[in-house]
Amino acid sequence: MALFGRNRKRRDGGYQDNAALTGFGGYEPSDAPATGYTGITRESSVAEPVSGADFGSVPPPVSPGTEPVTKAGPQRIRPPAKPGRKRRGSRVVWAVIVVLGMGAAGGLNVFGTGRHHSPTTPSTSRPPVSSAPEPRVVVPAVVPGWQSVASRDGSYAYDVPPSWTPEPGTVHGWDKTATAPGITLSTSAFVGEGFCPGASDSRRGGAGVTTEPTGDADQAVRKAVDDLAVSAYGPGSGRTPGPGEDTTVQLGKVQRPARLVFADVVPNDAAPNNTDPNNTAPCASKHVLVGAIAFSGQTASAVLVAYADQDAPGAASRDDLTRLLRSYRGVPASDRSTSTPATR
Repeated sequence: MALFGRNRKRRDGGYQDNAALTGFGGYEPSDAPATGYTGITRESSVAEPVSGADFGSVPPPVSPGTEPVTKAGPQRIRPPAKPGRKRRGSRVVWAVIVVLGMGAAGGLNVFGTGRHHSPTTPSTSRPPVSSAPEPRVVVPAVVPGWQSVASRDGSYAYDVPPSWTPEPGTVHGWDKTATAPGITLSTSAFVGEGFCPGASDSRRGGAGVTTEPTGDADQAVRKAVDDLAVSAYGPGSGRTPGPGEDTTVQLGKVQRPARLVFADVVPNDAAPNNTDPNNTAPCASKHVLVGAIAFSGQTASAVLVAYADQDAPGAASRDDLTRLLRSYRGVPASDRSTSTPATR
């Protein structure tokens, strides 16, 4: 589960929240391959909204590789497979650590807000680069005692238990391969980081937001759950999806119909941190719970996905994951504040 990659410079833009589809939250980063554990770190680029989904006012994410790029900072990328060597399968996870570069485009707001453009003025010299921390939007949690994980502009969020680590600027996922569909999760949070000896990037579980190209919420949520199960735990894993239930997602003063589904996953194939085909390695996942909540527009759905090992001490319970998923919401501007992290 160790990260891999190499460092290089790339002309990319800063990360931008292209939150899900018009009228709701959730997005995919434009530069990320389609979605936990061993992977790459690289910079996300500026994404443009996708038209065609009728959700009210929230632009959707874009497909990988379709965005314009501007100047950005350093990144780590996955090196190409060497000739004659078989590349690892879809259970190799990657992570995109968001770095906002000088001149990066402003965030594309979600849940009823729009893109912000700063006025430009002619200049004959490059302005100095400031080392001051980037201000961040703070959103209150709605689950008592929990902590929020908010999009860059704070227009949508979900909550996680105290034992989880919010990493909203990280996009993680598993690659698409011949045997797995892959999945991308943004506005991330993780639990059990570094649990596996010798693998500092190992995790017991995580969560993040994606979109599915269907206007059927039940279809979207089931696809997201199965895509993660197959991509993270192998196509041979045992997957037992539940019946699902109707619920709602709060968007400002409006409650939108939504669908919630869980699946029990029993990996019988090599897990992301396990090369043992019999799945007997000490860090291997034995039983995983994967859940998701989705709500839809005419042509696409926003989905929050959460997954966690169930056979570990202090594991996230089904109740915890249910509360996490049900906390997915739009955040009114009046509930957002700005905070500047202290310098170290």
